[in-house]
Amino acid sequence: MGKVLSNSERILFCEQMGMILKSGISAAEGIMIMKEDAGQEESPLRELYEEIQRNLDETGIFYDALEETGAFPDYMIQMTRIGEQTGNLDEVMEGLAAYYEREENMVQDIKSAVTYPLLMLGMMLVIFLVMIVKVLPVFAQVYEQLGGQMTGMAAVLLQAGIGIRRYYGVILLVVFLLVAGCLWLFCTPQGKERFRKMAGGFFGTRKILSRMQTARFASGMSMALRSGMDYTGAFHMVDSLLQGDDKVRKKLEDCRERVEEGESFSAAAVQSGMLTGLYGRMLYIAERTGDTDDALKKIALQADSEVTARIQNFISVLEPTMVAILSVLVGGILLSVMVPLMGILSSIG
Repeated sequence: MGKVLSNSERILFCEQMGMILKSGISAAEGIMIMKEDAGQEESPLRELYEEIQRNLDETGIFYDALEETGAFPDYMIQMTRIGEQTGNLDEVMEGLAAYYEREENMVQDIKSAVTYPLLMLGMMLVIFLVMIVKVLPVFAQVYEQLGGQMTGMAAVLLQAGIGIRRYYGVILLVVFLLVAGCLWLFCTPQGKERFRKMAGGFFGTRKILSRMQTARFASGMSMALRSGMDYTGAFHMVDSLLQGDDKVRKKLEDCRERVEEGESFSAAAVQSGMLTGLYGRMLYIAERTGDTDDALKKIALQADSEVTARIQNFISVLEPTMVAILSVLVGGILLSVMVPLMGILSSIG
């Protein structure tokens, strides 16, 4: 197939397969049922199921059949392998569906956090351009008719508007390049990695990304440990989820080394910086009672909720701030024009 499935497609696949396996139907029969549900037309999803079915007929191993398609991420393949080998494939599939659902929710939260400010910024730019390109020239004509001329900031903005009209072709090219850059930044793997690094250095989004990585770490470790994997294998699996964030991966490596040297997992997670504060305490208590995987799952859910809350708070602060900036900008332009104009009119009167 070649094309990697999106989070929403992975959720659907894992949910359906989990229900099928839970009801006692084999993976091979389940794929056949899912293929029939995909319809008779040659849709990409039906083609994927057909390819999985062919691979299953050849190997008889479910995770090998998924891996051969190239449509599933390494983390999902390895978790499926562990589930198949330990006889917990149905639970693994349900867990993967929940994991990718949380991932999709985080992606949507990030999109809303980025899209709204960009729209506001675009609106501010359009209003500003209309003011200096269309409105200020009208006032300039009024000044000329009254025997005066614009001065100060109004004159500077008027000249800027004249320059924009004169070199609009170059400006359109710059706008096109900016739009292309934004598309690259948000729609390509390289761009997303670059955006993640940029956002990680920005004060307003640093905490949000930190909590997102906490959620990924806790969710991945919970899934791996619940499936019967040891800590060494779990760390290897989670490392693939944190690609693109070198700082967090260094913390993960430090945590892994501490565990291998004999430290408890909870102590290693806190000392390395992977978990802090309340999360570290939750894991410490759970580890003593033998509920490590459940505690990690709760930490992941709580971190997800915190990410959503922080994004909503970020937007709630950003919205009035940008409106205030726009109001000051437009008001400043109008005042720079109207105050001298009122002086001229009063002197004439």
